[in-house]
Amino acid sequence: MITNVEPVQTANVEILCNRDDLDELLEEDEKENENTYGRIILREYLRLLTNKEAKINFILKVLQKAVNEHKIFVIYGTFPVLRKPLGRRGWIEKRFIRKMLSMSPEISEAGLETIEKLLRHPANFIWYTNKRVAVRTDERTVINKFTGCYFTSKVDMCNNLENISWFYEDGVSNIQFPRCYNVYQTSQIDEFVQDFYITASMGLLKWFLFVASVAGSNAVWSPNGTVPIRAFLFALERCAEYISICSHEDIDGQIYKDVTISDWNEFLSWYEQILQRREVLEKKEGIQIEELLRFAAKTVQEMAQYRPQSRIDGMRNVWILKPGDKSLGRGIILKDTLHDILNKIHQATKECMQYVVQKYIERPLLVHKTKVDVRQWFLITSTQPLIVWMYRDVLIRFASRDFTLDNFHESIHLCNTTVQMKYRKTLRQNAQIPSELHWNLQKFKEYLRATDRELAWERLIKPGIKQNLIGALLASQENMVNRKNSFQLYGADFLIMDDLSVWLIEINTNPRLHPPSSSVTDKLYPEVIEDTIKVVLDRRKNKKTIRGKFECIFKQRNPFYGNVLGKGVSLGIRGKAIQPSSHSPQRKS
Repeated sequence: MITNVEPVQTANVEILCNRDDLDELLEEDEKENENTYGRIILREYLRLLTNKEAKINFILKVLQKAVNEHKIFVIYGTFPVLRKPLGRRGWIEKRFIRKMLSMSPEISEAGLETIEKLLRHPANFIWYTNKRVAVRTDERTVINKFTGCYFTSKVDMCNNLENISWFYEDGVSNIQFPRCYNVYQTSQIDEFVQDFYITASMGLLKWFLFVASVAGSNAVWSPNGTVPIRAFLFALERCAEYISICSHEDIDGQIYKDVTISDWNEFLSWYEQILQRREVLEKKEGIQIEELLRFAAKTVQEMAQYRPQSRIDGMRNVWILKPGDKSLGRGIILKDTLHDILNKIHQATKECMQYVVQKYIERPLLVHKTKVDVRQWFLITSTQPLIVWMYRDVLIRFASRDFTLDNFHESIHLCNTTVQMKYRKTLRQNAQIPSELHWNLQKFKEYLRATDRELAWERLIKPGIKQNLIGALLASQENMVNRKNSFQLYGADFLIMDDLSVWLIEINTNPRLHPPSSSVTDKLYPEVIEDTIKVVLDRRKNKKTIRGKFECIFKQRNPFYGNVLGKGVSLGIRGKAIQPSSHSPQRKS
């Protein structure tokens, strides 16, 4: 009887082994390139079976056992890292059976007919490596995809997170997502321009206060300065108007003066002279610099009440432009002038491309003077009610050059693995960053401990990641289709600011898990897949089974019954949008 055979991959050859000895075999295989424990290579075994009936019986027993135990799986795409954990659990891949048939072409027609009949049995587990489910499946089939999860594309995330305040819950859900605009929509272009204006005004006031605090109040101006003092006064007035509108002081009448596009263009020209070309204000007799400093400090403090995201803005007004339908860091650019951004938007519109414009975080946490981000894996096993699992380990991804806002090159600002692999072999500016540009969580914690922030992960960063994830998913839950026997593994990218606050950047529907790109991911990727199988398959038989490194961070008690498969709701809202004034704050940012 060969009821306990298992296919595994060792020394690039498919072999059979006893299930009881599989763990030992795999351990030895990691130590040596060749297996020396006398297991029979499948190809040779089939050659030894000269009797046609013996060959067909052998293949039938392997296949019939998998069918009876509901352990047939299919991978659509290339994902070899999944085969080992499923093989250890007695699962058989359809591709494996077809490979056995190719090794024994002399099998009788009747035998082939029986095997083909068994192969027509639907797979019990399907793993898609692409974004969309391509085959209609039985509802009992376990699939690694949900449909309707509109939080993974840049455009959809930007839309869903516009109303994030509705999903705030203290200590549970709190989304921090840099403000973002779908600029293929004309109305959002106008909103973005207004945001750019006020951010530039705030940036000039911040520059004024920063230079005065570092080099003294007289450093902000000079008799030879090239930028008139009215540039500063213009910024001060626009911020004061913004505060008045937000505090509803304009209800009884207009308290602002009309500002033309020409006025703004002139101001932006002065702003760029100061922030980009390091020029200073022209000193003016009769103006008290200390009084201007007090006005600036008071205004910046009041603005922060109405623009909580002003802490990510810095002084430079840098924005990041992302194509809505691309991944792996492709097409992403940084810009800090309105003219360049609008030109890129118009060019994309002509090419029928959708872009989003997002505020760039100008004050990231730097590790050895280098920008890093966090790849966090999480798992959804139900959408109604929402059940979310988060992996306890993370991948810390480094840029390859020291951080600066004077150079917008991707090697400095994009931590994406695919982007940074292009620069691994170049001479690094800082020998302290890892050569492979990756850390695991343990290494990151060691760094935090060495920089007197030992408790930062457990008290600030990890809770921030959890609350961002839960909030983003709740904001998108209305569109999620609830299908039994579905799950999905995602990869979320986070940026940590210099104040250790955590900001969600994006969520990837197909996170990279093969091939490994470093010694760190060579260990992490198989562990993530193994622990995913523990949650989605092993727990079906025993709820108390070990979950690996996944922990359940959210289990909804009162689900939002939105887009449930097979059910429809005929509710709708009709109305006409009220067009905002050009002076009105477009969104709380």
